Amino acid sequence: MTSSVDIVIEICGSAGEGTISAGEVMTRFMSSRGFGIVSFDSFPSEIRGFGKCVAHFRVSSEKVLSPGKYTDVLIALNDAHAITQLSKLHKNGVLIYDSKPPVCHEEDMSIAGWAKPCMTAYGIPMLELANKAAGNAKGRNMVAIGAVASLFGIDPEAMKAFIETRFKGKKQKIIESNINSFILGYEWTKTHIAKEDPYTFEGAAPPLPEGEKIIMNGNEAVAMAAMDSGIRLYAGYPITPATKIMEILSKRLGESGGVMIQTEDEISAAGNVVGAGFSGKRAMTATSGPGFALMGEMINLAVMAEVPAVIVNSQRGGPSTGLPTKMEQSDLSAAVNGGTGDSPRVVFAPRDVTDCYEMTCLAFYVAEKYQTPVVILLDFYLSNSIRNIDKPVPPDEAMLSANVFPEDEELDDYQRFKITESGISPRTIPGMPYGMFVDTGLEHNTYGKPVYDGENHLAMTEKRYRKFHTMQAELPPTVETGTEGEVDIGIISWGSSSGAAEEAVRQAQEKGHRIASFHSSTIYPLPEEALKTFSKRCKTLVVAELNHTGQYANLIAPVINREVHRNTMITGLPMASEDILEYIGRFKF
Repeated sequence: MTSSVDIVIEICGSAGEGTISAGEVMTRFMSSRGFGIVSFDSFPSEIRGFGKCVAHFRVSSEKVLSPGKYTDVLIALNDAHAITQLSKLHKNGVLIYDSKPPVCHEEDMSIAGWAKPCMTAYGIPMLELANKAAGNAKGRNMVAIGAVASLFGIDPEAMKAFIETRFKGKKQKIIESNINSFILGYEWTKTHIAKEDPYTFEGAAPPLPEGEKIIMNGNEAVAMAAMDSGIRLYAGYPITPATKIMEILSKRLGESGGVMIQTEDEISAAGNVVGAGFSGKRAMTATSGPGFALMGEMINLAVMAEVPAVIVNSQRGGPSTGLPTKMEQSDLSAAVNGGTGDSPRVVFAPRDVTDCYEMTCLAFYVAEKYQTPVVILLDFYLSNSIRNIDKPVPPDEAMLSANVFPEDEELDDYQRFKITESGISPRTIPGMPYGMFVDTGLEHNTYGKPVYDGENHLAMTEKRYRKFHTMQAELPPTVETGTEGEVDIGIISWGSSSGAAEEAVRQAQEKGHRIASFHSSTIYPLPEEALKTFSKRCKTLVVAELNHTGQYANLIAPVINREVHRNTMITGLPMASEDILEYIGRFKF
């Protein structure tokens, strides 16, 4: 019989010390063993920086939905940086530090001196062991992983085989130095350290789930979904944290006859995507807040010209270039209302890695069928968080070819922007016989000819908005968890914060509280009826999101027409269930 385990680990070091690499090895290995994983990495904004890096990950024998706010185990590769993380370490947590660090510490800069009496501190000569194993300090991170494996009951042979596979393709010398560093870290710790803490993974691995699994992050899921959805053009400009999507597609798009273009800026990237959409090809770009701001004019053009386009915005701290490597959910207002005039566009916000795949597939389908730009709001955490998920099921044929073509008789007098009950006008692809039309960013009549009178503008605006009512039937249902019926507190959330909300509800329920959560992966069009129904059964409503003004709360408040409490944060970190539980603690329930 397996025991239950739930441990939050942080590896803290300086850029260039392999902190993030070590965290990725640990998370991917533990995922491969069946453990639930949620990870979040923090690193300097500069391409070649020397600031603090933190690999934060939660490992559990149960399904976990948020990263955890506090830490059980802190591994210090750099004492000065790790000291700043000690405030998050539980008072009875574990500290693993280098007992023979690369440089002598100044007074009060040794982390061992900062450890509280109730903590368990293990000193490992990481530098000495790395030099012995590889002849240099680069293996300190693998020595640390070896120590973790020894202390917390991780199978060393399985880990060794995983490291070898992980570095496959590298020079044999690099592979051997990493493995040797891991082995020395494991063996030295096993021989010299007497375990005093209660944490262990031994005997806690859950049975490997049935069905094929895949380990990936949100960016990888989006790229896979784009390929499976028949993307033919990706145009983009590198920007954190969305660049990985472009890197993956640059290697894969050519296999299916597609094209990847690295443009001179984000304006050009969006222009390429709109042009490809106009020509009948599925196209996408991915960016972050600063780039999304530059794309506004082209997105507006796609709205007026009724051209399909998929735009991924992986949010980071703003405004302007802001906090390139920190977490925030502050581009919602720009995504929904960032156009000039009445400029409706579909906005999706996936909640986890699986949802990243499914909502990206849906975005290509909706963009093509309803002839509209679709914005997918990821965020820094979701783009980089590694999960072990069921292998996604590719979209069926109906989703791969969704354009609404005109009937033959409609081509006798083809009206590209014909007024229809659904709001969808039959669309020809350039080159189709008898299907020529005019398409510009100017207001136009049903033929596409620019017309400026108010009566026509009203009719065309209503037609463009009518599509958003029609598509409601094809959008995914909202998700509610927790207590059924009337509840004392209802928590509404969106995007990656939804996992923290659901976990907070589960923990509060275990204490006997009447509480529920609400989530929709569709931000616009708003699921108005579902929101109204949920709000009516809640005495108190809380919206949890990572921005300062409560952007989602502002969006839904007029719809539900009642007071909404804003649980807002902009700490640069993802939302944790503890954050929500601490906030709702102010209410009597």
